[in-house]
Amino acid sequence: MTTFRGMIVSFVAASSFVLHPSSFAMADGGEVRVSEQTGAYHVTVFTSPVPFRAGPVDVSVMVLDAATGEHAADTRVTVRLTARETGLARDHPATPEAATNKLLRAAVFELPGPGWWDVEVTVEGPHGPAVLRFGVEAGEPPPRWLELWPWFAWPALAVALFGLHRALVRGKGRTAGGGP
Repeated sequence: MTTFRGMIVSFVAASSFVLHPSSFAMADGGEVRVSEQTGAYHVTVFTSPVPFRAGPVDVSVMVLDAATGEHAADTRVTVRLTARETGLARDHPATPEAATNKLLRAAVFELPGPGWWDVEVTVEGPHGPAVLRFGVEAGEPPPRWLELWPWFAWPALAVALFGLHRALVRGKGRTAGGGP
């Protein structure tokens, strides 16, 4: 019986990782791209997904008061992405409302293609303005099937759960009837 419970726990854990892979999740954080003092602020910028690629991307920014190290809640943050090849620029305010972690401000972009992008983060607050610049390379967008595969995979999960149920019922029948 213990092996069946272990099998159930293993199956549920594995299916949760398969059906909800964290690498596809858009969330605050991701990979730290830059963390440095600029002006009177210490600014840390995170990008997601990891690896960074064309399609929907999240740029999250944490702004701290450089003197105290405390969260600088009374600042406004704007993120600008500019394609190096075409000069195409996208601007979005990074807001706490778009972030799940309220210490961060998030801006969500739709990158139309791969290549190098220049990122400019502008902070405006009581200690004056600050600008942080860096470059990031976006890879090819993920194949379309990666977005759709959970819709095709869930029937296999239902079949596997049914098979597991049948194995458990068959195992109980053997122990209850006293047979081998």
